[in-house]
Amino acid sequence: ELKFSGHDMVIITGRSTEPAYLWIHGENIELRDAKAYWGMDAREADRALKNDLGDKRVVVADIGQAGENLVRFAAIMNDDACRAAARNGVGAVMGSKKLKAIAVRGDRKVPISDPDSVRQLSREIMLFQKDDEGVKNFRKGGTPDFFATGWEVGDTPAHNWANEEFGDYDSSSLEYPGSYDVILKGNRSCYLCPVSCRRVMLQIDDPEYAVEEGVEGPEYETEGALGPICGVANIKAVAKANDLCNIFGLDTISAGGVIGFAMECYERGLVTKEDTDGIDLRFSNDLGLITMLTKIAKREGFGDVLAEGVRRAADMIGNGASQYAIHVKGMEMPMHDPRAFQGGGPHYAACPTGPDHCEGYTLGLEISGIPYPELGYDKPLDRFSTEGKGKLSAIMQNYYAFLHSTGVCMFSDEAQAYGGVNVYMKLMKTITGWDFSIADVLHIGERIWNLKKAFNMLHGCTRAEDTLPNRLLSQPDKRSEGSVVKLDETLPDYYAERGWDWETGKPTKERLAMLGLEKEARDLWMKPQAETPLQPR
Repeated sequence: ELKFSGHDMVIITGRSTEPAYLWIHGENIELRDAKAYWGMDAREADRALKNDLGDKRVVVADIGQAGENLVRFAAIMNDDACRAAARNGVGAVMGSKKLKAIAVRGDRKVPISDPDSVRQLSREIMLFQKDDEGVKNFRKGGTPDFFATGWEVGDTPAHNWANEEFGDYDSSSLEYPGSYDVILKGNRSCYLCPVSCRRVMLQIDDPEYAVEEGVEGPEYETEGALGPICGVANIKAVAKANDLCNIFGLDTISAGGVIGFAMECYERGLVTKEDTDGIDLRFSNDLGLITMLTKIAKREGFGDVLAEGVRRAADMIGNGASQYAIHVKGMEMPMHDPRAFQGGGPHYAACPTGPDHCEGYTLGLEISGIPYPELGYDKPLDRFSTEGKGKLSAIMQNYYAFLHSTGVCMFSDEAQAYGGVNVYMKLMKTITGWDFSIADVLHIGERIWNLKKAFNMLHGCTRAEDTLPNRLLSQPDKRSEGSVVKLDETLPDYYAERGWDWETGKPTKERLAMLGLEKEARDLWMKPQAETPLQPR
């Protein structure tokens, strides 16, 4: 919708003293008073803005109470608060600016380089998708369809990543295909997408787990974070927790991660009912999970501690809690356990944003068996082998950095919905007129990746942060054939492929210059690194 309004992006600087929202309609751009919407949850505000603006076709990106209260993992919500830009606390950034929402309505045509070729290529893609089994299966099951496989091979973690240490997880509600049918009404598509993988829910009438009909249900990551990470096996409870995260505007991955961490602290006696406001936070207590999500979003009681994320919360709790805080660079881990695929180790450890599976999907090659012949990988890889996994991680990071910058959904790639990497380059040429080779794709991705890394290093990140929680490096996982992450074997390979200095963690001057980042090279190697000691809110 933003593109149809004539804009590619919005950059917002400064801070309002009063709640405001941004209204973009064609060439008209207005900052308006949002005091009437401040305090509303994200879905309520979305619907109210559309009603007040008098156009149901308005598209809204907004925050709920979590963003307003500066929860460290607050999300920006859209599509009736069913979809999220969630990781790294972007919702708290909006909240700090007192920006409740951005509402957009566009009515322009978007100019493209070669309309006839776009139409022809679109027809080819549609015909491919009509009969392709991978696309059809992804449309039918969406991301939750991966849960059973993920659990079986040890990719899906449980009990705050301790897995069987707290007993066998009761996966009867979540492990088996078909259990999702209890809450599933159908599927939904993003704008013009023929894959249509989004899950639409039936109404849940159980008072403790009530969810209205037509909103969207949990994706795989949410199933894992609000399910086994917290020991919860009730799909209705997971659906309710997911919907609470949506309306409050919380990242479901971090929300599950921080509550799973709190549950382990509770089980080990590091926190008690007196600390948790009387809530029994044992693993599997789904009502405790649901109650704590509300307290986090509103920063009430113990929720105010957990709203800081696992790293800061562990420091506040003390008593050795840090060893149970599963994070990289302060961000909670996504629901793919690198003990199950060694390429995930260097990726998570070196990711500038903290661990983000979407920024380098080695799992596709190592577990799902998706080949990428254009990238030099024409067959699946042994997931437990460390050979070449540092290089693999860097190549996939570069590829996905390019892919994300195009605006193409990574799920179309996961489902091989367009028929391979070469089709993306054809799409880019017909739309922009720019020619791309595979070498160009990887060069652009590498440039993006190093720009992010250089930014981090200039703002206080250190070489020591390119690591993983000790639990993943030392505690074998039964479902992953007793594997641990062998980071000492893969990270040196990764650093060599990246051209990063092993001692400091900085991209070398030569590598940055090769990527056209001369200014960053000067800044990084001539200026002292910023000292930014970690402080609670």
